[in-house]
Amino acid sequence: MKLPLSVYYITQDEELRLPESLAKVSGWVDEIIVVDSGSIDRTRDIVEAAGARFVHNDWQGFACQKAFAASLCRNDWVLDLDADEVLSDELVANIQDLFSKPIDPAIAGFRMRWVLSQPDPRHPFRHDKSKKILRLYNRNKAVIEPEKDSNNDRPQVKAGRVVDLKGDVLHRTLISLEQMERKYCQLSTEQARFIAAKGRRISSPRLFAEFPLKFLKYYLLHRQILNGWFGLSVAITAANRNFMRLAKAREMQMLSEFERENTR
Repeated sequence: MKLPLSVYYITQDEELRLPESLAKVSGWVDEIIVVDSGSIDRTRDIVEAAGARFVHNDWQGFACQKAFAASLCRNDWVLDLDADEVLSDELVANIQDLFSKPIDPAIAGFRMRWVLSQPDPRHPFRHDKSKKILRLYNRNKAVIEPEKDSNNDRPQVKAGRVVDLKGDVLHRTLISLEQMERKYCQLSTEQARFIAAKGRRISSPRLFAEFPLKFLKYYLLHRQILNGWFGLSVAITAANRNFMRLAKAREMQMLSEFERENTR
């Protein structure tokens, strides 16, 4: 008997990572929905072969895409997964046990531990700071706000409480540094548009401080120092994404001011 639970993904060109994630949820949840923003690889074939529903939606940012995916679900309880995330056996068992009896109506959702887990243990990217994330939630009590270009794609609790659930979401995040760099370039541009649209001013001191502070955050606090040369590369790439979102936002504001002055 399948659980009254909907699982949703957002994808684009995820033929390499999606199959492992789908395999962990197929067969025991009521429905799987995949919202795709224009894959040109085998993503659609993989989704349909797994018996999941494939829906195209043009990209407007992470928050909009996930909010749209959640809106398509027919169940109140939904599980938000990315293509590079795989449920541990312990987490699967605990979710199944959770739905074997009535869930306390005062609960809005469940947090689970999110941990880096490369498929090949020899990969130089092995250490990262784990954290608790809300991914299993009741849509009547928590929602994702669909703001254009926003990357705040986590559900915001409107009523009820959040409880920890044992088990891990295994994060298979990196395919290559090139893939990471491409993703961060897209992300920094979207974040810059969001910042500029909000009218936030970026000062020069903030710009000069952003890269070194974020580098130290990723390299030391997120333990990339333990990943050797690869961790150094990851910390630099991640810090540069944070810097470029501010630099691009300030550039957008500057160009907008130039345009206004020239049209007077």
